[in-house]
Amino acid sequence: MAQVLSLKELRTSSVLKGEVTKLEDERNQLLEQLERARQLEKKLRDDLLDHKKDFEHLEKQFEHFAGVEAEFEALQQRIQLEKLEQLIDGDKKDNVLNTQLKKVKDELKVVTDELKELKALDPERLKRQVADLKKKTQQQATDNLSVNNALVKTRKELKDITTEKEKAETELKASRNGTDFFWQSIDGAYVLYESSVVLKDETVADPDKYKRIRCLQTLTGMSTLSSGKDEQDKAIWLGTLEIPEDVSIEAGKRLLSIAAELDDKTETQ
Repeated sequence: MAQVLSLKELRTSSVLKGEVTKLEDERNQLLEQLERARQLEKKLRDDLLDHKKDFEHLEKQFEHFAGVEAEFEALQQRIQLEKLEQLIDGDKKDNVLNTQLKKVKDELKVVTDELKELKALDPERLKRQVADLKKKTQQQATDNLSVNNALVKTRKELKDITTEKEKAETELKASRNGTDFFWQSIDGAYVLYESSVVLKDETVADPDKYKRIRCLQTLTGMSTLSSGKDEQDKAIWLGTLEIPEDVSIEAGKRLLSIAAELDDKTETQ
């Protein structure tokens, strides 16, 4: 009679616990990466809003100083005209000339002070700052796009890992029940199951139809997956777990049978 491990023995297996713990650790690490990415995205959006406000403020300042410069040029023309009028109207009274001269000096002083402030602010430097701010804003937009792409990729990887974990848990549960294996060694030390697990680094044309063989060593609770067949149609196994030849032969037969069934279905369709 086939020897089947009890549910208690399988739950206390350090190997199975290690596999489950590893999957949970990987999930937690991905969740942490996702949270850090979300925080980085929020910070970049806040920085972008602050830089946009600074840019608008600089543009307003630049427009103001451009207006001051135009007023200064107009005032210079006015001063020249007034000087010309003073030469023509030389017969005006001295008090009128003095009043006009004082007015011109006052206006010239105001314009000179504004010009000093304008030169101190350096419009060319403001232009460079505006250009740098625009460049930085564009870079932030690119960084935000990269963050969004990273979030999409992380969510996809998390979904794939969750799917693989669910498949592994389903097969693990079936292995614990010990009722769906298609072959068992005479001594009950090895049992073979069909498996639909697709590893993360594998590319499969149709995952829904993909089948491989899982070999469970009932004495230790350790298992391994097939990765194809050799020239003698014996199953090739992943990892370093040593599998007897007769077990590999039986697994190879099952793989041949699965391949034949898929070919028949394809021809029928």
